[in-house]
Amino acid sequence: MIWRLLSEERGMALGLAIIVVVIVGVMGAGLLTFVASDLEAVVAVNRGEQAFELAEAGIEVAKAHLASDSSPAGWSSDELHMAGMIEGSVTVTIEYDAESGTFEAVSTSQYRETSRKIEATFAIEEGKPKLLSWRELYE
Repeated sequence: MIWRLLSEERGMALGLAIIVVVIVGVMGAGLLTFVASDLEAVVAVNRGEQAFELAEAGIEVAKAHLASDSSPAGWSSDELHMAGMIEGSVTVTIEYDAESGTFEAVSTSQYRETSRKIEATFAIEEGKPKLLSWRELYE
């Protein structure tokens, strides 16, 4: 009787099909996990780029302010919102260093939960701001 059941091949295709479906499902779930984590990393990088671009725009605002008014008094932009950037903002401050005769501009931006900070040092030559140093600070 056991020999008859072992030699009978009916139902083998169904068993193999179930095994293949389970294997493909496990592989698909693993691939989905990998793709989801990769997507999160790309979104984080894009947010960082947006925050960096806002901070860089803040430095350009400081440079424009120094070009129009290079008095040694401190200046702060409070919070600037760029056109088309609902979630992003940037704050720019300019401090004068009397010892070196330079201006230090600090631009801090926020895009969603990501922030970037850029510090730039300017000197005024022939009435125009000249960039002396520039660095990005990670917070």
